[in-house]
Amino acid sequence: MKFKIVLLIVTLLRVQFTLANMSSPIWEGTVTSTAFSSKDINILSEFIHIKIEEDYKTARFTVEYTLQSELAGRQIPLLFYAQDYKDSFLVWVDDKSVDVQNIPEQYTHFAHSPFSGFSRLKEPSNHENESDKVIIQWDENAGFVYNINDLKYFEADLEKGVHKVRVTYTANVWTDVSGWIKTYSFRYSLTPAKFWKSFGTLTVTVEQAGIVRQIATNIGAPLEKTIQAKNTWVFTQLPADYIEFSYTPEMSGLTRVLTDIQPFRLSIITAVLLFVLHLWLVLRYRKRHIHKKYSYVVIAGSWLVPGLILLSYIYSFMLIDYIIGEDACRRHGHVFLIIILYPLLVPVYWTIMWLLDKLQKKRLLNKQFSRKDTSL
Repeated sequence: MKFKIVLLIVTLLRVQFTLANMSSPIWEGTVTSTAFSSKDINILSEFIHIKIEEDYKTARFTVEYTLQSELAGRQIPLLFYAQDYKDSFLVWVDDKSVDVQNIPEQYTHFAHSPFSGFSRLKEPSNHENESDKVIIQWDENAGFVYNINDLKYFEADLEKGVHKVRVTYTANVWTDVSGWIKTYSFRYSLTPAKFWKSFGTLTVTVEQAGIVRQIATNIGAPLEKTIQAKNTWVFTQLPADYIEFSYTPEMSGLTRVLTDIQPFRLSIITAVLLFVLHLWLVLRYRKRHIHKKYSYVVIAGSWLVPGLILLSYIYSFMLIDYIIGEDACRRHGHVFLIIILYPLLVPVYWTIMWLLDKLQKKRLLNKQFSRKDTSL
């Protein structure tokens, strides 16, 4: 079993996963995970309390571990990873505050490191460039690889028996801007718990400040069955590689209609309306100026209408974003590049309007000649 775990670690370390890049639709928030445990520690239970602030931009995490130490004396029971959190990362042992430290450089070599006995922390043999690394997975196919000295630790003088370790920090929200409306979420990796010496119970409590939002989660329904101001989940085995609580603001009726239509269809509707208006003006002008060789209405409109159609496509994105408000993603790529179609659209449109004007002129002249013949 131990060999399989080491083999899994080596395999994972070969793949440099990442959740974000320059084109990613995910704006990363705080990256955290449950603790890495020492081989001399049994974790009896983990309690995660998440208090989401009213603006859904930050959340206060309080994570409490009930652990049993098999050794007495000064030791390092747990390791933590937390990135891009707000304010301080604080730890208490049996309700007494302890100093949180970064792992010093001299401890990053496993042969002489007090962390060599920690789950999932193993120096891969024959892979020198991959030593001193650990991976935290955020879902089945994506995660982060870190240097061990990015982790945080504390030292405590523990007696044999049961102890409480409490961690608190404020997490920044993750934001998904892949759609029309932003989706906000808070995430917490449970993957390290797979390699604990023991796993007892996991209790997750989520409390919402202010209005109650219909948050979604990947760990099933709460004990209360419906989303309330405070909800609780209890597990005797890991429910997922990570837990996530997300919220997508509701669309107004007008916003829902516009996003269903989409900018392309809005521009088509605009094109039809502009075409009908222009054609009416062309026919009206020709009726009043039957013998004019050129129609200035055809010429002016053939330059103007294609431009307005393309601009309607571009500005329809801005219109929908404006109606959505601050929760709009405003991530639509380089839609303005559609303007390169203008020199292609103008001659086609001009030809169509010129033919329609020509047909109208011919019809009116024939009608005029027929009247003269009748009068004779």
